[in-house]
Amino acid sequence: MKNTISILMILFLLASCGSSSKKNENNDPMSQEFSWIENNDFESGETVKFDESNDSFEGDESEFDSLSSESIARLPEFKLEVVATSKDTIGKVISLCYQKKFNEASKAMDSLFKKYKNHPAYWNQVGTCFFLQGNMRGALLYYNKALSLNKNYAPPINNLGVIYERDGREQKALLAFKKASELNSFSLTPIFNLSQMYLKYGFTDKARSLLAALYKKNSKDVDVVNSLAVSYMIEGNHQEALKWYDKIPRELHSRYDIGINYALTLKLGGRPSDAKVIFERINVTKLGDSSAYYGKVKRFLEL
Repeated sequence: MKNTISILMILFLLASCGSSSKKNENNDPMSQEFSWIENNDFESGETVKFDESNDSFEGDESEFDSLSSESIARLPEFKLEVVATSKDTIGKVISLCYQKKFNEASKAMDSLFKKYKNHPAYWNQVGTCFFLQGNMRGALLYYNKALSLNKNYAPPINNLGVIYERDGREQKALLAFKKASELNSFSLTPIFNLSQMYLKYGFTDKARSLLAALYKKNSKDVDVVNSLAVSYMIEGNHQEALKWYDKIPRELHSRYDIGINYALTLKLGGRPSDAKVIFERINVTKLGDSSAYYGKVKRFLEL
């Protein structure tokens, strides 16, 4: 069943809302990775004080996506425009990166440097802008810079986990997501990412315990509902999986990360005609690395 869950690994890059805890990290195996950047080259000056209580984005889609206030990656294109013109200074810059306006973003970041140079959220977003350009070296540098300012700041730890998972270092990714979720129990993105790691390797009980907590916070969060459905599909409980898929609004069936597994579950659950209807709704323009999986399911559905 591994092919049926490979579609799930869409890990979100940001978790900008977070509160810190003061835990002893003397024995932390990640400490060397998080402490190699020095602050000596940053001169003192008038700066903006970091306030974690305001560490979120405007314009969230909280009814169907409870993580969108933490991660701008979750916002649709029209919402990126809203963030770009909002009063959220750092959000405006990172929205440019998600719109691939990297030159504009670079100039904006330079203009904010003096005020935000001691602000971990600023460096976290600089790192994400490098990530979006495919520059993993730069992303690692600035995520670690954010952690040098606040070693217990969950977002860059989560984001390092995304890079680890991308590079096939699943154990380090798992550790990062666990650490981020422990440091900030109110931040949902690392919890969601951790659930996806468990699903990837078939640990459905562990995944569902995390997803159940997220579902309790927002029962309309589509990614959580989709993941719960897949957890039952992995176990072969197709009827239970379909009960969860039925909760997803029809207009979202076109998302490939929903539609492919939904169609597969319908086929496996003895509803081949309905499976074809769902499959034909899928928007194939953004398949990316999921193209091969899409093709396999299409052949299985005999389309």
